[in-house]
Amino acid sequence: MKTKVIEIDEALRLDNCIFIDVRSPGEYTDNRIMNARNLPLLDDDERKIVGTLYKNMGKEDAVERGLELVSPKLSEYYKQFAQIAGEYENVVVYCSRGGMRSKSVVELMNSTGMNVLQLKGGYKSYRNYVIDYLSRVGEHKKFIVLHGLTGVGKTEVLKLLQDEFCVLDLEELAKNCGSVFGHICYVEDPPSQKLFETAIFDAIYNSQDEYIFTESESKRVGSVMLPNEIYEMIVSPDSLHILLEASLSDRTKRLVDQYVRLSLKDDEKLMEAVGYLRKRMGNEKVDFLLERIAAKDYSGAVEKLIGEYYDPMYNYSIDKYKYDDRINTDDIDSALGSIRNFKAALSNT
Repeated sequence: MKTKVIEIDEALRLDNCIFIDVRSPGEYTDNRIMNARNLPLLDDDERKIVGTLYKNMGKEDAVERGLELVSPKLSEYYKQFAQIAGEYENVVVYCSRGGMRSKSVVELMNSTGMNVLQLKGGYKSYRNYVIDYLSRVGEHKKFIVLHGLTGVGKTEVLKLLQDEFCVLDLEELAKNCGSVFGHICYVEDPPSQKLFETAIFDAIYNSQDEYIFTESESKRVGSVMLPNEIYEMIVSPDSLHILLEASLSDRTKRLVDQYVRLSLKDDEKLMEAVGYLRKRMGNEKVDFLLERIAAKDYSGAVEKLIGEYYDPMYNYSIDKYKYDDRINTDDIDSALGSIRNFKAALSNT
């Protein structure tokens, strides 16, 4: 029976489809087709054993050892596979390069009466597709970039817009909410560079909207880097740029809620982050901040940070853009209305 194969571009267009990743857990964790399910034939240690045999003894010995490791698992593996496959109209299996791992699973499952496809080229074909798409994203998408000083609500606005429009929330995808305090907002580990790029692709690729809302970011977001084309679109004068503004009191409240309330159970984490600012702010100012945090005066600490750290650091980047609109976010509902009107006007041009 000839193995049924499918190209990546066709596979991504399938409705009611599930991708099943038969690579090891470590390979899956590093990067994967977004929303794929991992049903590994070999665990990480077993994959290492087989790989070492292949390198030192050759393919035949490696395949034999691989079969020995997989055979005892097949009954349970089939049950898990059938349970997942039964929920979808289309099932696509992939391994690293579209080789023996995925082919053997596809042939086994199809021999039992299932209709399963093998992804031609495997994960590698998907990775190349993502890289190519992101390098050309400016050909068919345009960015609406939100700017503003820390605390004006850029991330809040993006989250409130995402049910209506295509939104690229880079801080969410990077699991980092900015500057030295980025790690406080997320308990999840940051993604690998490849998985970050995959998440960006997934957020954009499935949207039919020409315009994508995102916020101004530097090239590095936490521990990952923006793909070149995405960064160039963010800073490009050809993109649309909106400046969000807010009062000091509103910014302070927002930052207290965003950064501090999330870490109340561990003020040490907040104080540790502030401690890293000694070289930039000096001992006296940092000591003041630590005293305010210890006294639970979070608003006092945040106002000091805004005036002495955030605003001086970011003012220069605010001034270098020509803005298509300026919107005050003290009343978030009014701000959202203004942004919707801005977007509607684009659709009518």
